[in-house]
Amino acid sequence: MNCFECATEHQATTPAVTVCSQCGAASCTRHTRVAHAHEEVEYSPGAPSETDLGRRMFCTTCAPPTTTAVAT
Repeated sequence: MNCFECATEHQATTPAVTVCSQCGAASCTRHTRVAHAHEEVEYSPGAPSETDLGRRMFCTTCAPPTTTAVAT
């Protein structure tokens, strides 16, 4: 599978390393962004607790502002 961004922007065939957790597009290291997903769980009324669900990979289009680039 090849990176969608590379194929559409640069007409290049760059191997993908992951798929976007939001839209499912394949992306290479250059076009992959990483963020941690969190979920708020309420164990008792008024005392919520946050759980880290782990890393999520995003394409450059879907990446939330808190993501970091995989490659420079």
